[in-house]
Order: sequence, then C-alpha cells, then structure tokens
Amino acid sequence: MDKKKTLSRIIGVFIGGLALVCGVVLYFQMKGNGSGKYAYIYQDGVLVREIDLTEHKEAYEFIIEYSSDTERGFNTILVDNGKIGISDADCPDKTCQHMGMISSTHFPITCLPHKLVIQIVDEAPNQEAPDIITH
Repeated sequence: MDKKKTLSRIIGVFIGGLALVCGVVLYFQMKGNGSGKYAYIYQDGVLVREIDLTEHKEAYEFIIEYSSDTERGFNTILVDNGKIGISDADCPDKTCQHMGMISSTHFPITCLPHKLVIQIVDEAPNQEAPDIITH
C-alpha cells in the first residue's frame, strides 16, 4: 500500500507541475509577443487603413463601406483603449461582430461577405504594408 501512495503522489506532482508549466507558457505566449501595436485593415486584399493602437486611448468609430457589382454593405470599426473590433455590420450572419475586440496578433477579425480583414502586427508601419498573415 505504501508504494501505491508514493507512486500516486509522484504522478500527482508530475501532472501538477506539467499543468503549471503549460499554463506559464500559454500566458507568456498570449501576453508577451502577441500584443500588437498596429492594426491594418484590408478590403478585398487591399490595405484601406492603418491604425496605431497605442495612440488611441479614447473610443472612436469609423465606417468602411463595401461595394461590388451586385452588393453594397458596411462595417463600423470601433477602436478603444488599444483594441479594435467591428461594432456593427450589415452582413447576414454578423460573425465579425461576435469576434469581439482584439489587441493580439494571434487571431485576425474577418468579415467574409464584405471581404474585410483586420490584422494586428507588432512592428511599426513602413513604406509598404505587410501582407495579410495567414496561419
């Protein structure tokens, strides 16, 4: 019985330590390198606006309109305290609104019906905008 208790304790400590290490790695991965400073907004693969998220602490909104031969639409973009998101859109499913506000480079916001992508990057804007990052 004594060996079973000792083995159970060793396994418990190992699993607890492994969970702690995984938690620390995930924390630094999400908080460390992933907090972007610049948002690039693309529509149909073309850069339409770039925003320095460190400059804007007060909330503001602007509208990006979509127009094709057969459809028209809009996305209302909200910038607030270093985060960006879509606060309103006239697309059918409104998935882009449900993606919430982002401040990390890990996941872009997309509105497929309006061919809109909001990508956050860490580096400062230069003469050429970065390509849309796909993972």
